[in-house]
Amino acid sequence: MSDSLSSAVMSEKVGIIGSGLIGRSWAMLFAAGGFRVSLYDSQENAVAEARKLILQQLTTLQQQGLLRGTLSVEAQFELITEAHSLEDCVTNASYIQECVPENLELKIKLFTLIDQFVDDPDMVLASSSSCIPPSQFSENLTHRAQVLVAHPVSFALF
Repeated sequence: MSDSLSSAVMSEKVGIIGSGLIGRSWAMLFAAGGFRVSLYDSQENAVAEARKLILQQLTTLQQQGLLRGTLSVEAQFELITEAHSLEDCVTNASYIQECVPENLELKIKLFTLIDQFVDDPDMVLASSSSCIPPSQFSENLTHRAQVLVAHPVSFALF
């Protein structure tokens, strides 16, 4: 990594769980800000396919003059790497963004697993939930106070 690139890159790691449209969008947003992104998906080859789509999207954004941040397409793409396990994705991250389907049982199971790997009392555990309040999937978590909803079109949940 060049000196100019390394000065623009944050030391913090962000873990993204789920490599569909929303997960890819979060990964690109964090990479544009210079964060190291660890992308995980339970589906075999999903992250490899997601990275291909991310590179295409970043290139298109650059061609249209819409690329975010100061880093090049190549630099942003280099910041997005594949995590080969959920533990690898979560460990040493300062922020986790869950982007799995809107299914309460799935979110409960996933956040229960994530909770086991949390190694920082300040780690943010965010969900891209559209309509499930975090209280429903975080009820029995040790790190419940660290859970919030962060969705691209989120509305307030009361």
